[in-house]
Amino acid sequence: MQIDIAFILAAGMGTRMGEIGKKIPKPLWPVYQKTLLELQVDFCREMGINKIFINAHFMAKEIEAFLKGSEKFNGVELLIENPLLDSGGAVHNLASCANVNYKGNVLLLNADQFLFFEKNIYKEALKKLVGSRACLFGISVPREAKYNEIKLESDKLVEISKPIGNHDFVTYSGLGILKLDGLTPVVGISKFFETVCNYKNEVVSVLVPEDFEYWDFGTAEIYLKSIAKIDDQLKSNKKSQFIDFLNRNFVFGERNNDFYNSSLNSVSLDSSGKFQSNSISWKEMVQFVE
Repeated sequence: MQIDIAFILAAGMGTRMGEIGKKIPKPLWPVYQKTLLELQVDFCREMGINKIFINAHFMAKEIEAFLKGSEKFNGVELLIENPLLDSGGAVHNLASCANVNYKGNVLLLNADQFLFFEKNIYKEALKKLVGSRACLFGISVPREAKYNEIKLESDKLVEISKPIGNHDFVTYSGLGILKLDGLTPVVGISKFFETVCNYKNEVVSVLVPEDFEYWDFGTAEIYLKSIAKIDDQLKSNKKSQFIDFLNRNFVFGERNNDFYNSSLNSVSLDSSGKFQSNSISWKEMVQFVE
């Protein structure tokens, strides 16, 4: 088995990104000289996946313009949702495309999260996919983390709930491989764990890597902490799969266009929230977020 398609989920409303999230869609937030969305496409292509889809809803026209403005996104297909379909509906919307037609295995990614682990774990996941609807990747998180807990029996998902007790737990990372073949089509808005990975009716496998790096940019506060962590690791030369990935994809070099200038992490917007050539600095952006 192999991974045929990548689907980057990027249709959120950005409500957790503060005031600037109302002006810049989260997938276009910068990590040094690239956007989160560009980095996800880089990640997919490093995986050898060239059939890439992205969904969008909030500020979809800005995302569409950004994709059309770069040859990097040639062959990447944008699926604009109106209305917002939720994560289950988004998958079915992808699956119903004429050039997908509920066939193939899909790598699912959230635009604002990155998970790195040993490549052989993907081979193990594909083996588990043979007898499963999906193989999702779980991660161990500290008890104070604000995520849902997933409970497993023999590497199979059996329950999702708010964490109870004073213990570390496993949560779904947002990264997983889904088998579209045989998935019952559903039209419109639906939940992921109801119409796609309904673990009560089908086998949904979960792998929890022992060694991993998880980088989250999902809220304004977490985004700033993650940027600060990158800075710290660069200064200390600490070994990191994510930093290696950023280096391989030229994140730290100079770049000049209407969206970026050569100053660190600068973005362009005017008072109405439209992109323009007059940039605000990274420092100003941080103050805006805070």
